[in-house]
Amino acid sequence: MLRRGSKPPPPAPRARVVCVRAPWLLPAAFGALIAVALVAAWASYEAGREKGISQAGTLAHDYAQLVKRYDAAQRAHAALREEKTVLVRSGEIEREAQQEVARMMRDLQAEVLELREELAFYRGIVSPTEGERGLRLKALRLEPTPNERLWRYRVILTQVLQNDSAVAEGNVSLQVHGLQDDEPRVLALGALSEKGVKEVPYRFRYFQNLDGELLLPAGFLPLRAEVQVKPRRRGSEPLVRTFDWPSEEDPEHVGKEQETFHGHH
Repeated sequence: MLRRGSKPPPPAPRARVVCVRAPWLLPAAFGALIAVALVAAWASYEAGREKGISQAGTLAHDYAQLVKRYDAAQRAHAALREEKTVLVRSGEIEREAQQEVARMMRDLQAEVLELREELAFYRGIVSPTEGERGLRLKALRLEPTPNERLWRYRVILTQVLQNDSAVAEGNVSLQVHGLQDDEPRVLALGALSEKGVKEVPYRFRYFQNLDGELLLPAGFLPLRAEVQVKPRRRGSEPLVRTFDWPSEEDPEHVGKEQETFHGHH
């Protein structure tokens, strides 16, 4: 109760809620979720691929799952791009956070491109055209290492047959054409392999990757590689394909094909 002439007490201070913004939390958390999802999907895919494919139905299922992962990766990339635009416009993102979002976008775009390549690979097996049936030399990958003379190679073989029980068997040989002291020189796999391996055997039903290393001589300039696939089946002619040696500017390190000679199978 107030006495006459006395001043009323000052009003109690109102509680204020202070919001502390952390501009790096949103893109970092978003990127972490995307990274976890992609790593889990890719690990699942690689595990299934390493176990091999026993039935055509399983192959079709894997292809369908890969399509779903590809679509999810594309949606995630679009969402991250939209999120970056919103944050930049609202002024809630600092330069460092903006660079982090850009890096995540580049990584995700690389994942999308890799998934797209895998989709094309599976599509060629699951839904081949009539001319693609039979044994095929799909690609040659050549990857440099810190040792400028040492290269890793991967020969990718596929087979699409109406008879699912058929198994492709044979051997693969490889030659590298180049220059040594400005003179043409051809080196066989046996001369480039540290173990002196002259041919690499293959045996598969749907596809197989043949991996190895090539140790080039000092001063040798590789220009192209010739791959021969020699089936064991009687009456089958070898497949011969020549690929340009990939340049340093080629991020995929896939040799570009020069000529294709398909034998009859």
